[in-house]
Amino acid sequence: MTCRLFFLIILLGHAVVGSGITSSDKDFSSEIRFIQHLQSRGHYHEALFLLENLQTDDPSRSDTINYLKGWMLYSQKDLEASAFFLEQVRRESPFFDKSNFFAAYNYAYLGNTPISLDLLAGFESHSGNAVLAMANFQKAGIALLDRRFEDFELHAESFNREFAFMAAEERKLGEYYSRLESRRYPSPALAGIMSAAVPGLGRIYAGKTAEGIAGFLYVGAMVLTTWDFYNRLGPRNGFFISSAAITGVFYIGNILGSATAARRTNIEFNYEMDQRILLDMHVPLRRLFP
Repeated sequence: MTCRLFFLIILLGHAVVGSGITSSDKDFSSEIRFIQHLQSRGHYHEALFLLENLQTDDPSRSDTINYLKGWMLYSQKDLEASAFFLEQVRRESPFFDKSNFFAAYNYAYLGNTPISLDLLAGFESHSGNAVLAMANFQKAGIALLDRRFEDFELHAESFNREFAFMAAEERKLGEYYSRLESRRYPSPALAGIMSAAVPGLGRIYAGKTAEGIAGFLYVGAMVLTTWDFYNRLGPRNGFFISSAAITGVFYIGNILGSATAARRTNIEFNYEMDQRILLDMHVPLRRLFP
């Protein structure tokens, strides 16, 4: 509590001094060092507060401010806001490569792959081999996220394991491509038809074996119970009619549930693959730009 109060007093002091004063009127480097100190201590809100009040007419200093804002927001997992500030960093800045790559990654994670590809296109004239290889690697990952297999194959032709910081991830993307390209997704319609023929069979086909066996047992038990009522009490008995109606509801539910299970299996598979791809796009970035 005392430490927090101490930081608050300092922040108020900096805010009062910095309010309405341009960066040319104060020691910009000193301010940035203090902000980075707050960042290293995990005081992101306080650091962002100071950055918001730090004014400058110098484009290079604006690049520094935008980079720090973007990186702190990235650390807080506010990816959309992070991407916005990282995009503002100019090509002339020493922070450009890192900022542009992480802005592109943020957009890819958020599902906005067209903007991500536009940002990565900015590296096409770059002279650094590692940066060019990273841009190609990120484009390959985005192609997999979009399930554009032909585009992935084109990018994967440049995978040569030359750079240790992403050699393992190049191999993994190749494995994900093989799994995705050869995947045969269960059909919801077929799953429903199969469970109409044999209750639970559609769920087993969809990869939900335990659910399928459970469905077969409870629908089968209800059918047997209804059949028993029919044999012992006759077709006009209330117990038989109620049991038949309930059995019919569960039978139809078994069919619809099997179709849903197939859709759920497909969604779960795609989500798992997307998370794996995004993780392996992210790891080399942190190695190249610690």
